[in-house]
Amino acid sequence: MLSNFGIWWIEQLKDCVPARLRELGSSQHDALIIDPLGPIGTSLAAISVCIRSKTRETPLGQFRIETRDVAAIPKPAGLPVVLRLADSDVLSKTIVLPLATERDLAQVLAFELDRETPFTAEEVFWRYSLVKRDKQRKQLTVLLQLVPRARLDPLLAGLATIGLVPTNAQIDGLSGDRATFPLNAEEAQSRAASRHLLHWSAAAACLGLAAAVIAVPFVRQDMDLARLDRKLAIGRELASEAEQLRREIESRAGASSVISAERTAAGDPLATLAALTNLLPDDSYLTELQQLQHRVAFGGRSAAASKLIGAVAAGSQLRNPTFVSPVTRMETMHLEIFAISAEVGP
Repeated sequence: MLSNFGIWWIEQLKDCVPARLRELGSSQHDALIIDPLGPIGTSLAAISVCIRSKTRETPLGQFRIETRDVAAIPKPAGLPVVLRLADSDVLSKTIVLPLATERDLAQVLAFELDRETPFTAEEVFWRYSLVKRDKQRKQLTVLLQLVPRARLDPLLAGLATIGLVPTNAQIDGLSGDRATFPLNAEEAQSRAASRHLLHWSAAAACLGLAAAVIAVPFVRQDMDLARLDRKLAIGRELASEAEQLRREIESRAGASSVISAERTAAGDPLATLAALTNLLPDDSYLTELQQLQHRVAFGGRSAAASKLIGAVAAGSQLRNPTFVSPVTRMETMHLEIFAISAEVGP
């Protein structure tokens, strides 16, 4: 279990390095590649084998798994064995998690795998990659990819019988890179080569069960406590975020009240403009308007400026209108230029 986790963690660290840099000087770039001919599972009948050397692949042929042909597969010394799968053989799911889980993301996914998928961590080969880190929403978007062991173990066991032990499964074509799954191929080899020791293993398991009956409750209690600690930590962080948002809302609500009070004290220019639009006759139009506190000054052009004082005074919004400068007549346009000041009613 620990060795599998170590292999998986090394593969995750490798994924953080750009593909070009990983390929430069990598001794693991050369490999014996095994391609299943068809979907993986118990119905898989044949495989294709090639050797990859310095990014070039040399086909070695196709071999049926359940015949003696598979024993004729060359086994170059020193080359790792890589199982290459199709995209359709891999199950993918996008998961959104709190940003606080990033420091223990692998452990969190291992515990939550049975909630997010129909499988437990022991039933699949799996990997993850970070898709997006949203610091504003404090969320992580993670792509979870997995292959059920039940579909892959028959092939691994068949290869193990002839000494081919894949170290990882490779899926080409994902975002222009190679996604890799660490494989417990040694376990498959052990099952294939040691079937005659099954009874001895069962006897040893019976002896171990007695100790397990005593130890399991304590182990499960520790696991439950660890799960609760993680949930409490996430809950505390979410509560802190909610409290911060509440304070921000209260602060902004107070600022809105201050703005509303100041606007009431100073008067609403839009309301004043609407009142003037209704009061002035159609042959008059404004060219300027200025409002300060509860006093407004406006000017423009009109066919009969002398009538504007009466028109403005007839309304209830403006009081005591007066000309602030003499009316000037534009003979060419038959219009009069005016400037009026008035008080804005409450």
